[in-house]
Amino acid sequence: MRRSTTAIAGLAAALVASNAWWAYRLLDAGVTQTYQSASLEESQQALSQSLAVIKAMAASNYSQQAIIGAAEAAWPGVEPFEKDGYLWVGRLGLRFNAEGRLVEAITGV
Repeated sequence: MRRSTTAIAGLAAALVASNAWWAYRLLDAGVTQTYQSASLEESQQALSQSLAVIKAMAASNYSQQAIIGAAEAAWPGVEPFEKDGYLWVGRLGLRFNAEGRLVEAITGV
């Protein structure tokens, strides 16, 4: 009788431990997927805006407003703001010279 009680207790402890391990792995996978989804959305936004800026620049007489408008239209709901010498439109930082020509574009970090 003592032997079966010890075996049952050992198996119950192993079951609880394995269930805790699986619960941890499931929680970790959920957190990882959440961060991955956020990163994917940011990358999609930057790519979409970059392609829109490239298309706007393909016009021979592009203007600063045309580039900014293209970046805004590529990902609706973003409001441009200036920081550190760049005009940020979503995940894309644009730097213009005095004549309004695009001289640099970076993605947000």
